[in-house]
Amino acid sequence: MATCVGSEQHEIGLRMLTDVFEMEGWDTHYLGANVPNGSVIEAIERHQGDVVAISVMMTYHLHLAKELIHLIRHHLATAHVKIMVGGYPFNIDQELWKTIGADGYAPGADEAVAAAEQLLSQPATCNYLDMVRD
Repeated sequence: MATCVGSEQHEIGLRMLTDVFEMEGWDTHYLGANVPNGSVIEAIERHQGDVVAISVMMTYHLHLAKELIHLIRHHLATAHVKIMVGGYPFNIDQELWKTIGADGYAPGADEAVAAAEQLLSQPATCNYLDMVRD
């Protein structure tokens, strides 16, 4: 899955990222820009996504990424999903992805494929009982 957060309109980089994943043999679903959070959750469920790439270009949209990540993590059917982020704010501060709760970050498409493969090779760390206690 690949989406931009909330009202983020800068989707060209994300579209190219999705194309690179497809060229590497991944089954991808490009959701695009300006997708409501509920629709992202529905798409992850419907397509049984394992990795979600979230793009943020404008720093003032970081809170939207954090909100989306929280929703994905706290929804029973999507809590297992690995979440990667990318975009300008994360290229400035390469530790920022940890602050908003993502599983990983990649500065470009080639690095993103490698990061996604590594994330999927890691055991799941989230379970529903832990989420209920939050």
